[in-house]
Amino acid sequence: MTGRIPREPLDESVLGKLLGALAARPGPVPKYRYPSAGTLYPVQAYIVLSRPVDRLAAGSYYHDPVAHALVELSAATPAAPDGTTPPALLILVARGAAIDPIYGAHADALCLLEAGYMEAALDAAGTGLTLRDAGDPAGQPALANAFALEADDRPLVSLAIGENL
Repeated sequence: MTGRIPREPLDESVLGKLLGALAARPGPVPKYRYPSAGTLYPVQAYIVLSRPVDRLAAGSYYHDPVAHALVELSAATPAAPDGTTPPALLILVARGAAIDPIYGAHADALCLLEAGYMEAALDAAGTGLTLRDAGDPAGQPALANAFALEADDRPLVSLAIGENL
């Protein structure tokens, strides 16, 4: 996946606009810009900022889609699975506890579909940032540790985010 729009510097407002594509829309029941099996939304977004971005310190964060806020998890700044260190790294993680009990053997396929829909929403956000595949995040202990992932959480996708990737 690559952005096809002019590049802008990575700052808090641009990052917020990008992550806004994954944010819940207000209402009695949270709604999103992408579908999810059984409306479970088990795929979660995590961010590694390799350098400070305005008021945000370098470190690892969880994107809370309901509050549309970054929740700091650790000061760790692991490299992308491909060995690069982009300004920001987005990891999409399937939360096994949220989907496995309901969909069992089909959970992985459904989470991959959701991750694809999330990527499309990010690509359509029109932030001016470049997005590129940053390698397979599965089996990356540094990422799992930085995000304090559970044993049944499965990293699916990693996207490098920046101005000049």
